[in-house]
Amino acid sequence: MDIGFLLWLQGLREIAPELVNQFFLLVSQVGGSSILFLVPALLYWCLDKRTGTLVILGATMGSVVNQLVKNTVCCYRPWVRDASVRPSQAALPDATGYSFPSGHTQMTANVVGATGWYYRRRRPILLVATILWVLLMAFSRNYLGVHTPQDVLVALVESVLVIAFVDKLIAWVERRDGRDSVVLVASVVGTVAFIAYVTLRTYPTDYDTAGTLVVDPYLMQIDCFKSIGIFAGAIVGWYLERRFLRFEVRPHEAGWKRMALRLLVGLVVVGGLHLAPRLASALIADARWFEFLKNSLTGVAALYLAPLVFTKLNL
Repeated sequence: MDIGFLLWLQGLREIAPELVNQFFLLVSQVGGSSILFLVPALLYWCLDKRTGTLVILGATMGSVVNQLVKNTVCCYRPWVRDASVRPSQAALPDATGYSFPSGHTQMTANVVGATGWYYRRRRPILLVATILWVLLMAFSRNYLGVHTPQDVLVALVESVLVIAFVDKLIAWVERRDGRDSVVLVASVVGTVAFIAYVTLRTYPTDYDTAGTLVVDPYLMQIDCFKSIGIFAGAIVGWYLERRFLRFEVRPHEAGWKRMALRLLVGLVVVGGLHLAPRLASALIADARWFEFLKNSLTGVAALYLAPLVFTKLNL
């Protein structure tokens, strides 16, 4: 049934005007690009610190959950399961690894959808707009033939559960001092357990007709280390900011120029820390640990170091 739906969409895609296909490709590409992280960065640094915190922690945690499910189920892409599926060639560079659940859908829902949800009382129209965007993103992955319906549906369910969990977790932390330490310790333990699981488990080793692995387990582990790295870094950055900084966001008092400068400085700080490990790349032979270091530094920079720079520069 799922393959039948993709073949039906495939028929539509092959007769549709190129403008339509390019539109869905653009929607899909936005969901997998770093542009998406401008939303929580703008919230956390410039507009609404608490909402930004919820979105950042939800997005990074959601990515870890998605990788955990993806590398447990190990479901191949639709065209591997059925050769009659011909995905959009332009969408293939972003459609690597296992298929279930959809990472693009999960990330869009945990960033865009969560933003709309947290603003639902203050900006109801924003909730409607973000839900429509998330659904459009999910459909685009089906339309392009790179994910099945269950891939995107499960990713949406994951995101809803993560959003609800992070909302309750932060509210629980805020009710009593010291609970942030519990979250930090639990996250460290969870990080070690996650790395051990994805590294030590057995993966399928099926080969295609050219003698190439259908999915390279090592590359999938790299994706896992990226996800757990930025999550761990975000948790550490969140903890350090709560304990030692507690910067404030008052856009109406500061004015848009100061907030724009804050955003620019923040992006420079995060970008610099994200690129810094390249200087030591020769010393880190294992690409998995290189990605873990790079992404964990990014998380710390986004939630702690950038705000620290803001305070030092009186921004």
